[in-house]
Amino acid sequence: MIESNNFEKTKIYETMKKLMLVGLCLLTNLIVAQQITFEDLKNGGDVKGKYTSYVASDGFVYNVGENIELGIGSGLNGGFTTITCIDMMGNVLPVPSNAMNRSFEIKNMRVTGSTRQGYKMNILSKGIIGTYVIIVEDGISVGEIKSKGMTSDKAMIELKKAKDKLDLGVITQEEYDKIKLELLKYIK
Repeated sequence: MIESNNFEKTKIYETMKKLMLVGLCLLTNLIVAQQITFEDLKNGGDVKGKYTSYVASDGFVYNVGENIELGIGSGLNGGFTTITCIDMMGNVLPVPSNAMNRSFEIKNMRVTGSTRQGYKMNILSKGIIGTYVIIVEDGISVGEIKSKGMTSDKAMIELKKAKDKLDLGVITQEEYDKIKLELLKYIK
């Protein structure tokens, strides 16, 4: 009888440990796993702070721990205009040219700005010689970040394909209207 009682206590103890661990994991996800979208930034409100996930204007989702791919500099002499490099001493340096067309791990994300000037998502990444601070939407618009989402050109191509399918009778008017509505938000 004593062995049975100890077995039951051990079983209850193990179950409680598992439940506490699951609860801790859920709580950590609620506290840490915060996503913000481009629309949230446009709408303003209380958006300043750190995030773990960002849905850009092109629909692509950037996550801490994943990579961001740089394109080429859009400034004079091919320098980056939307990406800065900060060394360990806090000095702002130009991003080296060998950073072009390379991927870097996203270490952190934070929203900066104000209601009056607007908000911007900044991605922090460990660069070649320091930390890169990348202004996401500005970088996408000038090609300093290689967009993996839907561009205006891609959306136009997809819309034309959908129109061809409609004309051929492959899809219905309702299906075409749904596709068109989704794609129009990317066409500039």
